[in-house]
Amino acid sequence: MSPVLGATGALLHGRPATGYYPVTMSFRFSLKTSATCALLAASMLGMSAWQWTRHLEKQSLISTLHETLTLAPVSLAELITGNPDWGALSWRRVKLSGSFDFEHEFLLRNRSFDGRAGVHVITPLLIDGAGDVRVLVDRGFIPLGREGRTERERYQRPAHAELYGLIKQSVSPKLLAPNDPEPVPGGPWVDQWLRVDIGRISRQLPYRVLPVYLETMKDPNDPLLPSQILKASEAGRHDVLNMAGQSGAQNFGMDSPEADYPVPAYDTTPPPDIHLGYVYEWAFIALITLLIGAVLQMRRPRGSAGTPSGKDAGRRA
Repeated sequence: MSPVLGATGALLHGRPATGYYPVTMSFRFSLKTSATCALLAASMLGMSAWQWTRHLEKQSLISTLHETLTLAPVSLAELITGNPDWGALSWRRVKLSGSFDFEHEFLLRNRSFDGRAGVHVITPLLIDGAGDVRVLVDRGFIPLGREGRTERERYQRPAHAELYGLIKQSVSPKLLAPNDPEPVPGGPWVDQWLRVDIGRISRQLPYRVLPVYLETMKDPNDPLLPSQILKASEAGRHDVLNMAGQSGAQNFGMDSPEADYPVPAYDTTPPPDIHLGYVYEWAFIALITLLIGAVLQMRRPRGSAGTPSGKDAGRRA
């Protein structure tokens, strides 16, 4: 029988012209690979479950927020005399008047407003009609480049004010989050903070303050107030980078020196849909991790790892 020539002139004898046999992959269990991928996937599923819990918590918070904002503003001085449960008064609108203590004013850094990096100004206020009781008041946003103690003196007015505010709770540092400096009685004044941690901040104040603080409201009857609070925060890494020094601040669209600051602004909270997206994201990553673990355990059978047989190898020689 005459040999059959392939397209390249190679002899074909019922096998590939190159002398290589097709290689099939088989699963070969590896305890180390399986355990590692399973552990990683379990951790990711745990993160997915945690985000689901956060989603449910945020839905409950939104419901509480809407209910609380429908209540009429109440006098803060009257609330104080009733010895209230401050933990149950988040987002409650209050009205008050009092005298600001600008000497003990400080800042919340890494904040933004309308896409501009800056700070929030926190000023203690002696409440009228409440004796010697003071509360920390977030007076609003000042753009980066005007946050120095000398630069912001122009915004320290009026000394006495009537205002509406939202009650907010003290903020404790989260796990692995950067910490604020620890103030020391009689030590240097800490002028910039990452969060309103009232317990820590009060250590550098010469008097006691309420265990909650207030965010100044520009319009206490604003029907769009919930939508201003429930949105993804604009503060991010770009703000942190801009806060690193004054050089970047000067090119951040600074407006007229006569602009009226601080501007009332709210610390925002992400809507529940953001957490729901993370639920699916972490679950998908867990699935991909398991698939990668399976692929890593696919092996070629021994003796058929794509090499020519001995007879074919002899021919090629």
